[in-house]
Amino acid sequence: MSYQEKRTMLTIFTSLTLFTIYATFAITTYRNQINITNDLSYWTRLILIFIGIGIVAAILLQILFHIGYSILVAIKEKAANPDIDDKDIERMIKSQMVTDEMDKLVELKSMRIGFISAGIGFMFALIAILLNYSPVIMINIIFISFHLGSIFEGVTQLYYYKRGIKHG
Repeated sequence: MSYQEKRTMLTIFTSLTLFTIYATFAITTYRNQINITNDLSYWTRLILIFIGIGIVAAILLQILFHIGYSILVAIKEKAANPDIDDKDIERMIKSQMVTDEMDKLVELKSMRIGFISAGIGFMFALIAILLNYSPVIMINIIFISFHLGSIFEGVTQLYYYKRGIKHG
């Protein structure tokens, strides 16, 4: 599995974990505290907190991933060739982390899937308001659609890395 695939899997794992925690928390809150069901400021604050947690978690996990990946590559190369120079190991690590044209194309094509998913969710949120659902439902639909868009984007990246990209 390549560096990009492992990094993408970490991103998917982070998004799924955060989404699961939010969904569990939101469902539990909804079931236990009926009086805040329509409290828009409560739900907005909760979503903003989860967005902040998601950003911090993604940054920290990516940093830890890069450090761990570099250490594992160095250990693996030292074990295979004990006479290898540290500069050679550093060059090898950097060469594996390079983003080439295919990586950029995979990123662009999968980002389009993520944006389409988020856009569809946004449209559903607007339809929910037209059908007289609570604005709380609307912001939850938007939040969920953005999370699902991120997950679909990651899954699409994995698909393109495994299957390749057809030009045309």
